Amino acid sequence: FGAVEPLHESRMSGLHPNRSLTSFCLLAAVATPILAFVAQIAAAPFYPGYSFTLQSGSMLGTHFSRQPWIFNTGELLAGFATLAAAFGLYRSFRGRTHILVSALIGLSVACIGVMTVKASIFPMPDPRHNSWGLLFNFMIITPHLMLIGLWKKGKSPGLRTFLLCTIVFLLLLIPMAPWLGRGTLQRLIDVAILVPVGVVGFFFRRELHGRSSGPRDSILSSRQSGTSSEANAC
Repeated sequence: FGAVEPLHESRMSGLHPNRSLTSFCLLAAVATPILAFVAQIAAAPFYPGYSFTLQSGSMLGTHFSRQPWIFNTGELLAGFATLAAAFGLYRSFRGRTHILVSALIGLSVACIGVMTVKASIFPMPDPRHNSWGLLFNFMIITPHLMLIGLWKKGKSPGLRTFLLCTIVFLLLLIPMAPWLGRGTLQRLIDVAILVPVGVVGFFFRRELHGRSSGPRDSILSSRQSGTSSEANAC
């Protein structure tokens, strides 16, 4: 019998090591909005009289909370996940649009991560908590950049529609802002910025694994055929 060479794990999974890293980073993108909002929900019971409508999320990480570490730790994890998401989305958009657009998308998502990590390390009333406000301008245009990155592609019309609706939603918040509580406005903006990161990350990761299933099946099929032929020959 001829020796049957073992398949490398990355070949068995159908994913090149670089694709495996991209897949992990896209999974972090999916986790980003979940971690951010779960941190607030988990921390709120430890803040006496906390109001989601009137108070910002950052208040949950201050000394007014009995357990501020819950929110700050959750935000720190969300920030790290967002930084990983920035790399995964940059790599994913590179094959779909101009490298400048993909770089701007990665930068805007990275800004979200940097601001989130910084805010968790320096909770209010530390003046560093609200510093680097210029980065917010990059954060707010994240859905716009993603839509530009997908605009010329014939695929994923549902994803483009979702991003377009998100942008319209952001624009509607401008005239509505005076009638919304501070906490409500902040969370609606967070939804419009963070949820697209998770949704696009989920879409790209599913597409990445869909593409990899073909090579994996072909490798296994050819290997099994070769093994059967050698067995018959013997």
